[in-house]
Amino acid sequence: MAGITVSGALMLIGFALYAAQPSWYDAPIPVANFDWLTGLAASPLSAVLGNPFVFLYAGIFALMLTPILRLFITGWTFLVERDWHYVGITVIVLTVIAISIAFSITH
Repeated sequence: MAGITVSGALMLIGFALYAAQPSWYDAPIPVANFDWLTGLAASPLSAVLGNPFVFLYAGIFALMLTPILRLFITGWTFLVERDWHYVGITVIVLTVIAISIAFSITH
């Protein structure tokens, strides 16, 4: 529930910033034009916090991260309980997700 709430709040902030700043309406696809690793670090904090796409992408990222974190917590719980069958299943599912993410990043 917390992941969905955080994701929704971030996306709501992003939508509000986008609606309040008409200068972003004509922006081309922001992912293609922004170097996320160096751009955020080089930009002043006010520019980053004024960018609606930072909040929108953070909300999407939080939404995608929620089930992965739930799997880690579930796996840890099974590990503490020494339920090796379900630990194995959790590891397999996390491995499939990791491989999917790796393929999506590289291709």
